Amino acid sequence: MKRSTLFWPLFLICTTVFAQPVFRTEAPGKTVVAGEAFQIQYILEGGEGNAVLQAPVFNGCRVNSGPNIYPGHNGLLSVTNYVYTLEANRTGKLIIPAASISIGNTVYRSNPVTLEVISKEEDTRRKSKDGASMQSDYLLRPGEDPYRKIRENLFVKVQLDKSRCLVGEAILATFKLYSRLESKSDIIKNPGFYGFTVYDMAGLSDKLVATEKINGRLYDVHTIRKVQLYPLQAGAFTIDQMELKNRVEFSRSRVNKKTEQQIAEGMLGAEEETAPEEGTEVFETSMHTEAVSVEVEPLPELGKPNRFTGAVGRFTINAILPQTSLARNEQGFLEIRISGKGNFTQLDAPVVNWPSGIDGFEPTVNDELDKTSSPLRGTRTFKFPFVCSAPGTYSIPSVSFSFYDIDSNRYRTIETVSLLLEAGAAPKKEEVQASQELSFEERNEKAARTAGIIAVVLLLLVIGYWIFGSKEKKPAAEVVVETKLIPAAESLLQPLQDIQASDHPTFYRSLHSLIWNLLSAEFGITGSQLNKQELAEKINNRLNEGDSSVKLLSILSICEAGIYTSASLDDDRDVLLQETGEILKKIGVLQ
Repeated sequence: MKRSTLFWPLFLICTTVFAQPVFRTEAPGKTVVAGEAFQIQYILEGGEGNAVLQAPVFNGCRVNSGPNIYPGHNGLLSVTNYVYTLEANRTGKLIIPAASISIGNTVYRSNPVTLEVISKEEDTRRKSKDGASMQSDYLLRPGEDPYRKIRENLFVKVQLDKSRCLVGEAILATFKLYSRLESKSDIIKNPGFYGFTVYDMAGLSDKLVATEKINGRLYDVHTIRKVQLYPLQAGAFTIDQMELKNRVEFSRSRVNKKTEQQIAEGMLGAEEETAPEEGTEVFETSMHTEAVSVEVEPLPELGKPNRFTGAVGRFTINAILPQTSLARNEQGFLEIRISGKGNFTQLDAPVVNWPSGIDGFEPTVNDELDKTSSPLRGTRTFKFPFVCSAPGTYSIPSVSFSFYDIDSNRYRTIETVSLLLEAGAAPKKEEVQASQELSFEERNEKAARTAGIIAVVLLLLVIGYWIFGSKEKKPAAEVVVETKLIPAAESLLQPLQDIQASDHPTFYRSLHSLIWNLLSAEFGITGSQLNKQELAEKINNRLNEGDSSVKLLSILSICEAGIYTSASLDDDRDVLLQETGEILKKIGVLQ
């Protein structure tokens, strides 16, 4: 008896585990309307692992969005939905092709689906014949209460894919407007997502429209907003109301009209420019979604790693050195790439344990994320700049990253491989010297051209003064020509030479500030524009060559290394100041 009792559960488990994956195509029905959005689902049952979808080409359709990927489980069996929102271009027969999906070395194909695409007029005629016509609700019959009719045929809802989750686990919230009326709706208040990080997936500009039947009645359904919410802490939270104002138009006579809806923000702030058509009336109402509650549970304390910072999902990590060999004092970069699915918006930079002799700085962050996927899928790259204080061979140790795996309900810690770096004994100077020689020749040529132009302009001013001044009976008005005061290079650079030789940080900080102050004033760049890329573009546009900007940025990098690091800089101060002065003269900020 015991054997019989144990046999069936074991049999079911084995059947589930070893069953072949099933991949199929599902459509919303057999008929769709040209120009209106509909969804196609490719559903994978089973097939645990890294499944790779090979999307088909949807001939005769426009792809509004997709694939939106929705993983889940049916008992012990994993189920993944790949959803596309399509729009047929023309009426007739439409074949939705099969898709392919690769699991390991095996490829599975779904079934094709054939649909009939009809026109909006034909759709209206069929709905009218079936008794589900939406035209009848445009007519306001004698004695009928317009506000009651609006409440029954125009409403807004919020839908959550779950009401209970863990800290950092994604919740999908969709706000939809359901209508059978001729209406204009204005969003006057968006909900507050207090306690959540918000990532927008779709909005009004995406124009997602579908048709749903509720209690036997067909409604036009507009997706107003679709967001992913990532809770920041445990507790009970409320997603408050979205509020809308509406203008609904009714006819007092039978009008053969397909109802339409408009939704916007700020649309109803002003008075209507045109009066309603004869035989119609417009009524104004307001509506809102219901406030919904979300219960957020804390992540388990058991097994939580010491360096866990809140990452929830499933991730991989890689470390890359774009340059494994650097010249002395040359800036390098270490890229840490975290890929997978989860709460990317909340991922902090991992800790890099730099070896002695390397000074690392705060990273920049770059995201490549698929906003149609919930939770988010993609890659976040942390780019760490660093410099080496002395030549030699360095080993950058592995970088670890901990996260809570939703699929297995446990904490996991992954790490990169260690990397080797060679730091040279001397900076690259060959290109700099070539640049200096070329700059000297160009400077002489430009100086000659400038002197000639100034002489011609002065001559024309003198001639003009005598010609026009002599014709005036009254004294000519005094013309004040403002000239730009260009300081001499010696007056600004000489104080830097007087800084004590041992006071490296003060020298480099002073030179760094001088360059930025002069050029920010010259080119009028402030705030977020005050960066090296913008500065290089300004210099290149003025001089029509890139050598000066490259050399100047190299000088700024040397200054930054002297200010912020313990690197032993052996650059000659006099040479550095001379090069700086020549470039600033060439740009036109010093004489």
